[in-house]
Amino acid sequence: MVVIGFLKIVVVAAISLVLGLLVSRYVLAHASPFDRVRLGAWRLEAHAGSMEADPFTRARVARTGEIPLAVGEGLQWIARTDDAGRPLNAGCTYAVGPKAPEARYWTISVVTPDGFPIVNPAGRYGFRSSELLRSSNGDFTIIVSATPQPGNWLPVDAPGGFKLALRLYDAPLGATPAAMDPTSAPRVDKISCR
Repeated sequence: MVVIGFLKIVVVAAISLVLGLLVSRYVLAHASPFDRVRLGAWRLEAHAGSMEADPFTRARVARTGEIPLAVGEGLQWIARTDDAGRPLNAGCTYAVGPKAPEARYWTISVVTPDGFPIVNPAGRYGFRSSELLRSSNGDFTIIVSATPQPGNWLPVDAPGGFKLALRLYDAPLGATPAAMDPTSAPRVDKISCR
């Protein structure tokens, strides 16, 4: 009887330990469900670079070694899906644009699911707002694809998924994440897949 009781305790403890580790790994691998703002396909952890960050965001940042932008420095928006809600896939071609939220300067780049630049033969990791080819009304289109494209092209020369990172620097003082116009975010539209 004592042996059976001891075995039950060991089995329950082992299951609890494995379950706890799996849940912790999942939580640390994904963005915090708290303090997030959504703007089209883009998500922002509003306080990731401040002392007000929630415990989940702090744990994720500590695990990845990421240095998030401080609140006074700018905002980093991340798109893991297109505007239709489908996960971004390197086997597909996407059009990003035609507008970006108001900021003095911004960048858009393609990164791995872990947030690192995607190494590619073209050596192109992103665009700055000052270097984009634009139409006469200021609109732009960035093509994200594994195959070379004319104009503003960001290569995704990696299998599987990726993320888009939009960093806004020196945004107007009144441009709080919650007050931003949803139509000001660049759309992320899937064009085709291989």
